Amino acid sequence: MTNLPRKAQVYWGLVVGAGVACVALFVPQITLTHPLLVAWLILAALAFLSEIYEVELVSQRKTSTAMAVCAVAIYIGGIPLGLLTVLVGSLAAEVFLRWNKLKQGLSQFFTFVGFNVAQLVISVTAGGLVFQAAGGTPPPYTTWTQFIPLGLAFLTHVIVNTTLVATIIHLTQGVRLSYLLRFDLRHLHVQLMTLGVLAILMAIVYPLSPWYVLLVGSPLMVVQISIRSYARLRGQARAAFERITQIVGTRDTYTGTHSQEVAELAGKLARALGLPDEAVEQVEAAARVHDLGKIAVPDRILLKPGKLTDEEWSVIKRHPVVGAELLQGLEIYGGIVDIVRHEHEHWDGGGYPNGLAGEKIPLGSRILAVADVWNALTTDRPYRRAYSPQEARQIMGEMAGTVLDPKLVDLFLTIVE
Repeated sequence: MTNLPRKAQVYWGLVVGAGVACVALFVPQITLTHPLLVAWLILAALAFLSEIYEVELVSQRKTSTAMAVCAVAIYIGGIPLGLLTVLVGSLAAEVFLRWNKLKQGLSQFFTFVGFNVAQLVISVTAGGLVFQAAGGTPPPYTTWTQFIPLGLAFLTHVIVNTTLVATIIHLTQGVRLSYLLRFDLRHLHVQLMTLGVLAILMAIVYPLSPWYVLLVGSPLMVVQISIRSYARLRGQARAAFERITQIVGTRDTYTGTHSQEVAELAGKLARALGLPDEAVEQVEAAARVHDLGKIAVPDRILLKPGKLTDEEWSVIKRHPVVGAELLQGLEIYGGIVDIVRHEHEHWDGGGYPNGLAGEKIPLGSRILAVADVWNALTTDRPYRRAYSPQEARQIMGEMAGTVLDPKLVDLFLTIVE
């Protein structure tokens, strides 16, 4: 807890305090009849398994199918059953998942477990209150209007859950809140709709037998596998192409370290411009693979210590096109193909491959070009030693308005200052 920024500590305290208050207020209201007891044990087990196999979509942003399980608990037994499901299934999973945090101290362990369980408690309570306010009742259901409170409760649960988690990430990592909130809607809307439908189906079959809840709940694991596969493919695709760039680095040491350094510089410049986090992420991703096309450049040219001939330069000039073509058609790199393709365009139109000029050059390419040039100037090359920061500033000032976007150069030089 002491490692959290001050605002995050206050936020953590408010969330945990609110979670404790919800538990104290609603859990004592529970009355577990035999069918309800069986349903609770089944739901707690499903919640445990769902949380155990949670999926990390972005840094520190994980999701699971447990939200559907909690929704079913609300439909069947209201807020008390929902909270009891969280306090048994989700709490047990959190303790299991964060057990290694005990090595960092009890405070670290309690910080993670306390917040994660508390935000689930608040989300369930919010969904349950909306369910009650909308006139929701336990199953069975005989008219279509009875499904409206179920949908509203699930939607509320998802929104509150996403908002609470996104806010702590925003406060601890500085990632823009709007970006985090939009991520689920953009990438997981189908999965979330499926979870909502499955939650309703599980509630419908409950009056027939509590064990039918387990039967219908089995497809939850299919959705979980779908989400895990999506996240895994994103990660594997990114890792594969960054690995190819690293392979180029084994041929050319400069390229190997250059891409990551350029990504950091380009990210700083993009943030200084106030670009959305999605755009910053695209610029950084493009920077990490912007030299991918050099894999098609022969060693005799790539590693040549002296001046290149016109024929050799024509081969070098192909590398941004080759890189863009390798990335073309891949969803994970869909927004960066043009950034990679046009990184070597010049502000005055004298660059390559298409001779674009001024603001016709994609902004991401112009940002990447500034970071690329700075890193190239301040790094030892086969044919010269690195320039000093003062010399690099002077050279970039001379390139502003011809090779580089002058406004971006001015802003960048204030950043590196």
